[in-house]
Amino acid sequence: MNRFVYYGYPPSYSSFPPPSHHQNEDVQHWEAMKSPKNINYTTTLEPKFIENLIQHKGLMIVITTTVGKLIGTLDNVFIDHVALVVNGKFHHIRLCEIVYFEKADEK
Repeated sequence: MNRFVYYGYPPSYSSFPPPSHHQNEDVQHWEAMKSPKNINYTTTLEPKFIENLIQHKGLMIVITTTVGKLIGTLDNVFIDHVALVVNGKFHHIRLCEIVYFEKADEK
């Protein structure tokens, strides 16, 4: 029996907040910001190629990529790329883009 019954004209204000028209956008926005739960990263490994690159760490090398040649000091070798210092600037080159490398001629 505790039901609210209003007799007469409805009030000029609503007793509850009106529904937000962009509530669905906010829900979609928050869903997009969530990280996926199951992420699998894959990369192709060429262990002998990486091993040969590691042996040249700290030396001047020439790396021939699919777009051209870079001459610099091999700074580090990672699982998916190499860091090459060319004229004081770091270049990060993906292993899959390297065609071949060789030791640079000493001048």
